Amino acid sequence: MPGRKPLPTQLKLVKGTARPHRINADEPKPVVATPPPPDHLEAAAAAKFTEMAGLLARHGVMTELDVGALARYVVIWRRWLEAEAEVKRRGPVVKTVGGNIIQNPFLAVANKCLAQMGQIEAEFGMTPSSRSRVRMAEPTDSRDPFEDYLNRVSKA
Repeated sequence: MPGRKPLPTQLKLVKGTARPHRINADEPKPVVATPPPPDHLEAAAAAKFTEMAGLLARHGVMTELDVGALARYVVIWRRWLEAEAEVKRRGPVVKTVGGNIIQNPFLAVANKCLAQMGQIEAEFGMTPSSRSRVRMAEPTDSRDPFEDYLNRVSKA
């Protein structure tokens, strides 16, 4: 889809830029929640998860559906921090044992982490910018007419 990614309706309302003719009326509206971090996250990633979940929930865009995406994000975020620390320590280029100068391998890791974090933010319609693109049909009435008949008879 060409052009800028649309902002979710909630963020448009918060910023004061919402226009009625540009709001996706079929945008999914899951319940806002601040779930706890998954148990498999290390302490720093869990702290970042809690911080991000609280921030996103305050803006009305964090739901229980977003736990997996946010957990992946903070794991990659932590990996990016470690790679950036190594780039800062060794520099963007390093000398090999043979004396050749090459790009620091940790720079490649850091760049890949940045790309993955960007992809996670737009994945599956579970992030603020991509959520406004998702369209959901109105729920259909899936009640069984025979069940309604039986319940009506038992109430009489």
